[in-house]
Amino acid sequence: MKNMFKVQILPLDHTEAESSTIIIISSDLSKQTNTSHGQKISLVAGNQVVDCIIHVSSSKEKSTIYCADAILEGLYLPIDSFTIFVNIHSNKRVWELGPFVGIVTDRIHNNHFGTIHDFLEELQAYGYERHILVYVFHFESLYNDYVNGYIYSLAEKNWKEGKLPVPHVVHNRIHSRLVERSEKAKQFFERLNQANIPYFNERFLNKWHVYEVLSSQEHLLPYLPDTKLLNGRRTFEEMINKHNFLFLKPVHGSQGKNIFKVESKEERFLLDYSTFSGEIEKEFPTIQLLYEAIQPRLQKQRYIIQQGISLLAYEEDRPLDFRLLCHRHNETEWVVTSTVARVSSKNEFVSNLSRGGELFKIEKALVDHFDKKTIVQIGQLLKEIAIEAALIIDQHADGIYGELGIDLALDKDGKPWIIEINTKPSKNQDPEGFTPKVRPSAKAILIYCYSLSGWRL
Repeated sequence: MKNMFKVQILPLDHTEAESSTIIIISSDLSKQTNTSHGQKISLVAGNQVVDCIIHVSSSKEKSTIYCADAILEGLYLPIDSFTIFVNIHSNKRVWELGPFVGIVTDRIHNNHFGTIHDFLEELQAYGYERHILVYVFHFESLYNDYVNGYIYSLAEKNWKEGKLPVPHVVHNRIHSRLVERSEKAKQFFERLNQANIPYFNERFLNKWHVYEVLSSQEHLLPYLPDTKLLNGRRTFEEMINKHNFLFLKPVHGSQGKNIFKVESKEERFLLDYSTFSGEIEKEFPTIQLLYEAIQPRLQKQRYIIQQGISLLAYEEDRPLDFRLLCHRHNETEWVVTSTVARVSSKNEFVSNLSRGGELFKIEKALVDHFDKKTIVQIGQLLKEIAIEAALIIDQHADGIYGELGIDLALDKDGKPWIIEINTKPSKNQDPEGFTPKVRPSAKAILIYCYSLSGWRL
């Protein structure tokens, strides 16, 4: 017999609430579940259990469970109308509600979730559509029996704070690398492990680790710029003598910040940089003088030094690259859910939106360089490379990953290159004029959450 059913949870009108232990179920649900009037069951949500007595209603409503406020509060469920699944255990005495998906973050201010706020609204909307309860919480707000978090109220059209069930699965959207490496965050993830709660996108991956993983695969080497861990002036000199164009990037960097661009040109060494405060000379007669000028900044954090690629440009002087969002479809398969071209602003060498970059559809970005047929072929090749890179990271990096942002580029000869891989990709990466109510990336995240939760229809 089927043991999982979609049900609508409804708060009991106070005038109907005969007892805080009674739930009223529709007659059709009684027949489907083979339960009878007066039967005793245990309702379960997360770690909470409330013992109840079933009353069967003669109403024509389909698949409904009316609960007194005290029951919903005891289960840490919202006193609101929502649709969810109930898994009836083989003895018919335990009715488990779920699944519950928790999105963990470190930025919550006045019911707003920073740069991922709109994305979270998409997740909750798709969650209601798929009968999955989605909520947001701070990593310091997980307790033994509940989470203090935020859930979207359909009735009030806003996010409400309150106690919620312990989740079946957690998606890590902590913004800060520093916070993620903090002792409190480590304790949070350890508690999830102890409770056997799966979570994915476990941590930020640093640029050097990503390069080591990808470069261990011989078939990916042609797509990887030559990269070294910067260990001092000797490494710097070796690389500038080998390549006349280099990037120096922080190992733990993001958003195009604190990057140096170095170019050897006609017995001079040219320097450009992003987001640093203060002025640095931009032209040097020797490698030694250039290195001495930037060394104080290099000592603040670890850097990689990477072969520069002369990228294909948009409107002649604006380098462009591509962000491909990849999502894990099942245990072994990854899919590309979106592809956008990112074009740097004038006089910038990074395409990040935080540095003034713009987003375009891939066809628009490449139309001046290739015909339509070639653009389609390029798009397919980029997808194949992105999926292969995602598979390799998934197989060799510690933890579970369900979403990766793969940054690729084309050089002036049309050759593709892997530039970077992001485990917490930006959620503001859609070209102008493309704003579906729920993006494919949000749907993919929730579908993977459902898969990882252990719930099965």
